[in-house]
Amino acid sequence: MLTFRNKLNHTDPETIRKIAASTGFFDKSDVEVNYTLAKNVAFNFDENHEFLLAEFDGNVVAYACFGELNDARDGTYEIFWLSTHNTFRGCGIGRTLINKLVEELRSRGAMRLYLKTDSKAQYAPTRNFYESCGFTKQAVLKGYYDDSDDCCIYAMDLKHSYDDSNAEYQEAAE
Repeated sequence: MLTFRNKLNHTDPETIRKIAASTGFFDKSDVEVNYTLAKNVAFNFDENHEFLLAEFDGNVVAYACFGELNDARDGTYEIFWLSTHNTFRGCGIGRTLINKLVEELRSRGAMRLYLKTDSKAQYAPTRNFYESCGFTKQAVLKGYYDDSDDCCIYAMDLKHSYDDSNAEYQEAAE
């Protein structure tokens, strides 16, 4: 059974390190950033980042690191890191995690959710995944990561859900 929690305990940072390393997408530096962020959040040294953890049968198998952007309008959030343990990829956990995060952010009155990812071919499945979850590409920053790797910025409007907009169309048709 899949469950979620947003409070990190003292063992979660190492688990997050292992999940990030399992993907094959993150280099050593990225894995350590994930670990350090989790450690700082777990020990209350960081108030700008939050985690939402997905657990399967009591074991953390995926996480999202996110936060409200201080330099944007209120209610604007970013997913900084999202990762599912390689053993569990393709099982729908990542999509469920994003849906749970969107539900949580909407309950806080959030307006927009952003994320950034690489443009390299290796990340095509990642970009396709985000698009299938309802994110749309908003911008491409050329040469952001390196000369041959642009930054793709995606966004999701949290003010309206698919069902809400569908209801509006039905009302307009009547």
